[in-house]
Amino acid sequence: MHAINVAALLVCACFALAHGANKRCNVLSIVTNVGSWVPTTGPAKYIGVPKPTGYWLAEFTHSYTVFKNADCSITVASPKGGLGPADPQGFAFYAGDPVTQALVAKRADGSPYVPLTENTTAAAAITNARLADFDVVFFVGGTGAMWDFPYDENLHRIVRVMWESGKVVSAVCHGPMALVHAKLSDNSSLVAGRSMTGFSNAEEEVLGAANVCALCYPGNEAAGCPAGLTPADCTGPHMPSEYPTKGSFLLEDGLKAAGAVYVSTQQDWSTFYFRPHVVRHGRLVTGQNPGAGRETAEAAYDSHRLLRLTKKKSCPVWSQFADTFCSPVQQTAADPPVKCKTNGYIPKC
Repeated sequence: MHAINVAALLVCACFALAHGANKRCNVLSIVTNVGSWVPTTGPAKYIGVPKPTGYWLAEFTHSYTVFKNADCSITVASPKGGLGPADPQGFAFYAGDPVTQALVAKRADGSPYVPLTENTTAAAAITNARLADFDVVFFVGGTGAMWDFPYDENLHRIVRVMWESGKVVSAVCHGPMALVHAKLSDNSSLVAGRSMTGFSNAEEEVLGAANVCALCYPGNEAAGCPAGLTPADCTGPHMPSEYPTKGSFLLEDGLKAAGAVYVSTQQDWSTFYFRPHVVRHGRLVTGQNPGAGRETAEAAYDSHRLLRLTKKKSCPVWSQFADTFCSPVQQTAADPPVKCKTNGYIPKC
C-alpha cells in the first residue's frame, strides 16, 4: 500500500466537478460531547479549575460546507447524542470567516451557537444496518475529542463497519483519537501499518491541551495570555486525566503506539498559521490540524467519488485520478507554489 503526503494540500474543487455528474453521497460527521474538563497539570493557578473545550469550530463548518457543496446528505452525530459543544474560543477566532459564520446563529442573549450540533444523533442509534447507507465517516477534532473519542465502543463499531464495508474513514486534527483503539473483526488494529497524520506533539507543546494557553504565544502576549501568564508558562503538553484507568495520551503518541506510520509537517509559529497537511492511505484520510478541515473533507469526498468510478468502470480509473492534488494558492508568502502530484494508488477491485 502507498500513501500520499502533501504538506500544503488543497484538492481542486474543479477537478471533482469535472468527473462524474452524480456527486450524491451520505456523510456521517461526528463531533465530541465533551464541553469542559479540569486541568491536573500546567500553570498552578489553573489546576482544578474547569476549562471549556469542545469540537473546533472551523473543522466542523469547513468540512460540512465541503460535503454540502458536493450535494451530500450529512448526519451529525456524537458519542452520546444531544449537544455537541463547540469550543467557545472558535467563535471569536473565526468571527471573520464567512464559511463558519454561515452556520453560526445567535441566542436571545446574543451568545453564538451552531444549530447543527445542538441535537446530534447518538452513535448507538447509528446501527450497523443504518451504516450501510453511509459512504463517508468524518471525525471532527477539537480538544474535547481527547476524552470521549478514544474510548467509545460505538465509535469503534462505526469505524470497523464502515472500513470493512469498503467505505471512506476520515478524521481531522484530534479526530483520529477515534481511530487509535479501533479494531477490525479479526482484532487487528485499523491504523497499524497505515500512514496517518493528526495533531502533532509539537503542536500540543505550543498550544497546550489546557486551552488557557491556546493563544498565549510569542508576539501575542497582550491579546492571548491570561493575566499573570507568559508564553514560557504555556509550553509543554498539559494533559487531562479524566480516564486515569485507561490513561491519557497525546494523539501522535497514541497513533505511533498503535502501529500507525505517523507523518506531519512543521508549523511556522511566527505567524500562528496552521499549514494544512493531509495524508491519504487508500480509503483512510486524515488531516493534521485545524487548518486542514476543508482539505481533509475534500480528499475524503474525492476518495468516495473515485471508489464509485472504480466500481462502475475498472481499477485504472483510481490509478488515473485518485491521488491527484493541486494547490491554487500558496500557503504563506514564503512557501513555493504547490504543484500537482500523483501516487498512482490502485485499490483491489
